[in-house]
Amino acid sequence: MTLDRGRCPQFYGDMLTLDPQSLTMGALALNPFDYYIFNFALHLVSNSQNKSSWENWNSVYFALACDYLTHFLPSDPNVLVLPHIPYYNGKVPMVTPLQTSSRPLYSPSLLLIPDISGMTNQHNQHTTQSQSRNEVWRSETVLQVFIDIWMCVEQCNTSNVDMYQKKYTTVFSSPERVRTVRVLVKHIHSYSAKHFTDLTSRSSALRKYARQIMCVRGYHYVQHLVTTWPLDASFRLVMELWLSLIQPWRYTDNNINQDRYVTSNNNQEEGNSNTLDASFTQYIAENFPSYTCIFQSVLPRFLRLDLTAYKNAIMLFRLGKVFSQQHLVPILWNLEQAITDTSSGLHQTPDTSFNNSAMEQSYTYNGVPLHKWVAVAKQALSEFNLSANYEYDPIWTDNKKQYAIEFVQRISASKVISEKNFDEICKRMGQQNRGVWRSIKHWFLLDNQCEDDILLEETRRVPTYLTASIHHFSNIFGLSENIVLPPELITEEALDHSSFANSSHFSSHITNKLRSKATEVHYMGDPDLMPIASYENTILVRMLFQISSRINEMFREELMTLWNRNNFWGFVAREMLQRPCTIHMYMKDATNHQNVVSQDLPARLSLRRLGSHSFVFWISLGYIFMRLFSYSGFTYVLFVILFWALYVCTKVCLKMLRIIH
Repeated sequence: MTLDRGRCPQFYGDMLTLDPQSLTMGALALNPFDYYIFNFALHLVSNSQNKSSWENWNSVYFALACDYLTHFLPSDPNVLVLPHIPYYNGKVPMVTPLQTSSRPLYSPSLLLIPDISGMTNQHNQHTTQSQSRNEVWRSETVLQVFIDIWMCVEQCNTSNVDMYQKKYTTVFSSPERVRTVRVLVKHIHSYSAKHFTDLTSRSSALRKYARQIMCVRGYHYVQHLVTTWPLDASFRLVMELWLSLIQPWRYTDNNINQDRYVTSNNNQEEGNSNTLDASFTQYIAENFPSYTCIFQSVLPRFLRLDLTAYKNAIMLFRLGKVFSQQHLVPILWNLEQAITDTSSGLHQTPDTSFNNSAMEQSYTYNGVPLHKWVAVAKQALSEFNLSANYEYDPIWTDNKKQYAIEFVQRISASKVISEKNFDEICKRMGQQNRGVWRSIKHWFLLDNQCEDDILLEETRRVPTYLTASIHHFSNIFGLSENIVLPPELITEEALDHSSFANSSHFSSHITNKLRSKATEVHYMGDPDLMPIASYENTILVRMLFQISSRINEMFREELMTLWNRNNFWGFVAREMLQRPCTIHMYMKDATNHQNVVSQDLPARLSLRRLGSHSFVFWISLGYIFMRLFSYSGFTYVLFVILFWALYVCTKVCLKMLRIIH
């Protein structure tokens, strides 16, 4: 699609083959290495792969991707890419080195290494460039192909979306793809941070521009994910990808093995000692939209989420923690003021200080003059968004002040609700822990004490996360503590009619109403296909499902006939079988839209109850007890069947006599 539009980076220009008659692009001439890397990258974004389930985070593909990044893009400039292939640069022609002064941000074409020896002789210059290209062409391929394919986003509007769906196969992002892209982003940050260490290194120029090549692609990819990702807790994958993209100072010494192995802390950047300093001001200016534009796209999502849920509270806390770190918001605020303030220009005035007592700053922040980066930020806004009529919507203005206040008030209201939820759970668990029956269940491992402890711990942490979020976002928006109303004065009904609540397409009061009626939310699918719970044996549940499915398939009509009979056997069937029910499923139509489809399930046999850990425990205990009295296993099975049949017949007789219902 990029070649069809005529925007071909220099990297692919070396590979293009033209039809001699029509002078149209016919194919890409790839060497074996490039061909393999292309297919390896395409495997992650193929629709057939996305339809499968990536249940194992530590997949072979992910491990290979990590190995390729560390081998072909080594963080240490002194490490050479092996094996060494002499007198080969991977491409057919040699092109002119890239001129950095005229290089646009939005056309990331990889470069040849310039003449680092300072020789003016053309022959020596050509020889030096050939040697340089020989050492970096594989790194160049891995870098360009991984970024172009893994971060590909098709920009289409409502007018051409139908045409696009017919012409091109729809590409969407799986969680594994987002996780792999995040490792790529973190490694490129580490790879690019080393270009200052040895300017005579053959890969110095490639390291210098690797991050810039990634940033434009990363902005569009993250923006696409933010607007299309499902409204659930899995959005943290997308948010962590974005936070990795905008925090290069966290990954100057990134170790990719921390992401590769599941035993490692996947959020190790939270404890990273690297902090933001003045040297990253240029990066912030060059990627200004990645901070502000995506930030404004992410905030409305939290209105539609239940902030009293543990995973949602963590996401909000992480967002506030990153943007409240020292220097970041003041730099962004001053750049935004310089961009939007056309009347006073870049002159410092008393009104241009950041509206926060802890951050009294101006266009010259922390001794670093920002005026030279304002033009860079303006250029990034126009080139990142690629729209002629694009107008930047500032964050820190008087028009958005009420917006910010209501957002923090929303967090305060959620904090009050979370504290009440914690008290209720403590009361409920205190009542459940009383009595003799509770002690018996605990002794025979029939309770869910572990799950209750986890729930209690998560509920206890939610108010803490929300309290920290209130502090973080108050600092981000420059709000003083007395502006934000106390939590007890904020009601859910008041927020339903606020301008902030009405600013989104899905009104926040819908979420509140659903949350207040949680008891009416229930599973609408096939009961036998519900996710396997922690108190069930995974292998046993799946095996019993296959057995019951086969029986239901073979005796479908007989089971329905027995269910409808009104005699003794009819009562037995209604005691043993699952009652007919109607389930609801989501099905995609021809236009890839999901519709709710209803399906009637007949009376059927379900053996899922036999797959619980408690059933296995009692059966095993009974077998051990019978063996103590020298009874065989066959006798024990016969005894269990007879006891079960007696129980069913007794219950059926009582129901026929209308003694029980």
